[in-house]
Amino acid sequence: MCSARSILLIDYEASVREVLQVCLSEIGGWNVIAAASFEEGLALLPTQKLDAIIMDNFTGKRDSTRFIQKLKANPLTQSIPILLITHKASWYSRQHLQDMSVVGAIAKPFDPVCLPAKVSQLLGW
Repeated sequence: MCSARSILLIDYEASVREVLQVCLSEIGGWNVIAAASFEEGLALLPTQKLDAIIMDNFTGKRDSTRFIQKLKANPLTQSIPILLITHKASWYSRQHLQDMSVVGAIAKPFDPVCLPAKVSQLLGW
């Protein structure tokens, strides 16, 4: 059996972050590193080997666009696939997600039991 994939999860809502972390680790079997903000996520990047990043598109008052631009500009993180998990998932067309360098968007609220399968599908795992 191969080792578990590692996911950086960024969501400012503690209760949502906790549910996501449990779903992804317990049901999905992945190693989940949780962060409450983009800044916290950036601080964790040098210490982790990540297979994906799942993030809310708005954490607090911060927009995800700058964070994604920083990731894609850094040779060490530019190839990590990014998924958005957001109340605004339906706002994004496939082209808009591609322009943002994002693999896909998952709508909140989400079905906790189905979430790992949706993540796997979007990431091609």
